[in-house]
Amino acid sequence: MKTILITGVTGNIGSHVLFELLFELYSNKEKATIYLLIRKKQNRSGRQRLFDEVFTMSLIPDKIKSFYEIYLENYVKVIEGEIHNFKIPDTAGNKITVYHLAASVNLSTTEKARKEIATTNYANTLAFFDRIKKRTQKLVFVSTAFSRGEIEGAIHDDYHSVPDFHFRNHYEAYKMKAEKLILKTAKENNFSCTIARPSVVSGRLTDAPRFVSNRYIVFYSIGEFFKKMKTIHPQIKKIRLAINKEGGLNIVPVDYVAKGIVRAAYSNEEQINITLTQNVPMLHIISSILQKCNIEIEVVSQEPESKTTIEKLFYKTLGNQFIKYATGKKHHFESTLIRKLLADIEEPKMLDYFSEIYNFAHDINFDNRNIQLETGI
Repeated sequence: MKTILITGVTGNIGSHVLFELLFELYSNKEKATIYLLIRKKQNRSGRQRLFDEVFTMSLIPDKIKSFYEIYLENYVKVIEGEIHNFKIPDTAGNKITVYHLAASVNLSTTEKARKEIATTNYANTLAFFDRIKKRTQKLVFVSTAFSRGEIEGAIHDDYHSVPDFHFRNHYEAYKMKAEKLILKTAKENNFSCTIARPSVVSGRLTDAPRFVSNRYIVFYSIGEFFKKMKTIHPQIKKIRLAINKEGGLNIVPVDYVAKGIVRAAYSNEEQINITLTQNVPMLHIISSILQKCNIEIEVVSQEPESKTTIEKLFYKTLGNQFIKYATGKKHHFESTLIRKLLADIEEPKMLDYFSEIYNFAHDINFDNRNIQLETGI
């Protein structure tokens, strides 16, 4: 019987990887033991967090609702601990498939952010590898499509053969550092490893209920900021934002990402970018978000020197992280490998659905607890 270990399951991608694995077991009439590494938090046990944060009625995909409780009871076990301090039960054996997703997503460039990322995404990950390296058969390490750093033109799956990197923040830099470490560790300990790199993740687009997400961050945070500002300062009419009109952002639905990560366990590829073949134009992203917030956008080429009070607040907080991507060079991801891996699944049409994906989160005030109240779902 297959043995699986997942970290980061309370996160957006991690929760959907678990949903996808349960559906795979059910569809193939297979059995497996799935260990979930979850830390205790605020006097809540790891197992309680699993039900509080993952198996909520607003988040569970329709496709697993009829059987997930039985599968949780029969196949899922929680290991309570930190990624750098836990014990795999002896009964797990020595041929474990590991999905490592636990990480901090802090895009700030401050020294405080560097220390957080260096500890969580590198030092603790190194300790995690050390604990699992002798018992792993296959490792899927979830990195980011942005670990290549700033680049213009086509971005291919093989990042490690290139000589130079221009990182925008510590998150990108330490993800690449961890990637190199894990490939070295895999070779030294004779286990297979695939680095899976999602780009920016949105709510679901394939699995019902659509548009829902475990968390609403990254581009959602922009809308959350301006929605709040418009409530506090209803007189806001226009905001000046620095954007490369030729640029775009590769946004991928979380259910598509999860399918790619689960299938990566069966791949011999060392590096796979989980991206779409087309970016969503940056101007479309920002215009859609601000239109929903009832704010006009004035596109500028760089951060304004003289700012309004709201602009000052934005550029000092979220804008400090966002502008590096909004003004980035025009690029696209060569998504050949992921399309081959998911050939039986239609590629999501993100550009067609972006406004609906964002509007859903906006309408529930970026909180799934409001879904039933606001939408009647």
